[in-house]
Amino acid sequence: MQKKIISVLLASVLAVSVLSGCGNSGGDSKDSSKKSEETAKSEDGKVKVRILTRFSNPDSVRERYFMDMVAKFQEENQDIELEDVSISDEESHDTLFKTSVASGDPIEVFNFLGYAANIDYVKNGVVTDISSLLEEDPSWTENYIDALFAPVDYSAYGIEGTYGLPTSPYGVCCFYNKAIFDELGMEMPETWEGIEAAAPKLIEAGYIPMAFGAKDNYRAGHFLTALSMKYYGDQLKTDLIDNEKAWNDPEMLGLIEKMQKWQEDGLFGDNNLAYDANGELAKLENKEAAIIFSGSWNIATINEFSNIDDIVCKGFPYFEEKPEYKDEWMGGPDDFMAMTSQPGDPDYDATVRVLKFFTSQEYYQGLYEAQAGAGTYPVTFGETIQADALTTEFNEYYGKASNMIGEIEQFSPMTSLLDVVRTEVTTIFSGDKAKDIADRIQGEVDTYNASN
Repeated sequence: MQKKIISVLLASVLAVSVLSGCGNSGGDSKDSSKKSEETAKSEDGKVKVRILTRFSNPDSVRERYFMDMVAKFQEENQDIELEDVSISDEESHDTLFKTSVASGDPIEVFNFLGYAANIDYVKNGVVTDISSLLEEDPSWTENYIDALFAPVDYSAYGIEGTYGLPTSPYGVCCFYNKAIFDELGMEMPETWEGIEAAAPKLIEAGYIPMAFGAKDNYRAGHFLTALSMKYYGDQLKTDLIDNEKAWNDPEMLGLIEKMQKWQEDGLFGDNNLAYDANGELAKLENKEAAIIFSGSWNIATINEFSNIDDIVCKGFPYFEEKPEYKDEWMGGPDDFMAMTSQPGDPDYDATVRVLKFFTSQEYYQGLYEAQAGAGTYPVTFGETIQADALTTEFNEYYGKASNMIGEIEQFSPMTSLLDVVRTEVTTIFSGDKAKDIADRIQGEVDTYNASN
């Protein structure tokens, strides 16, 4: 069977500066090619396989473990040349994969978001259906949590099969530097009303109330969805995707206006476009920020902070005026490890070995031990490790979740919407106004709807 690829206009991939999340491919036409034996092998005769993740930061426990496992795989599989092309920055990661697809040589193993936003990759055969592999080797995924596969189930679109394996469940939460609040004689606020009240005192004392690393534009997308869940539950998401509500209607506009006001009031600090999510972590550890909004994926890294005893995990803040949505979360499967090689490709068997290695029970058992039980996982374990304080605190909130969704735009068949929303909302930090932002987003949606 020949490997299918999307015939994407390369110029469109390389020319835009606002390339969207990993699931956003362009074009619907198909082309077929077969990777030659020559291109599939290195100079010394090894089969070449590339793996693309966002794990390239050695300061992160989870990412450092991945890099160590790349070296371990290479040592144990001398007939395969495994090239790790991972990039932490999400936009750069997505650009690299899209460029590989556009050039007719898609990276063999990669992680992507799933959901409707990735449907073009699935429709056009870029992502391999691995259902036959799962059936042939049931022990491979016997300990996976079945519910986590939902975002790569495209049967509702008339597409059968399974198109990836979940990496880990997650929840967007907050981490507090308790020492700052103790120093100022303040309670740690868990509502937005409480954070608004605490902000002036924190700012006066020289602290950032809530650090916001806007250099990573996904931070704006995550924040907006989490905020929406705490104010409207998932109803606003449904209304937006079904075009029952517009992005510039009062509901969503009101949320973006809140973000704008908080930025103008100094709640997020300043110079936000100069630092990213790793910068948020640094500000928390260095006692510059009282709070950061982050996620369960950073628990193991924060556990290595020099001031770990000062750090507390709580849920994303809710609204006193909307108590019915207190336990609504942004969360779910993090992303999915998938492959592009197809049966018949000269690198197919090698690619399957790579995919299985990085999604095996053994891989996650090792990660579980490396993180000392911290964080969340897509598989269950026979023996559990005594949880650290942050994991215990996170699970106290996470376990009460009444509903959970991924980023709003991931549910839309408009594949560019994820990046449109992230990029536009990020302009708050360069002085843009909420109304203009919301109007531009809706303008893109209207253009898409008019052509479909």
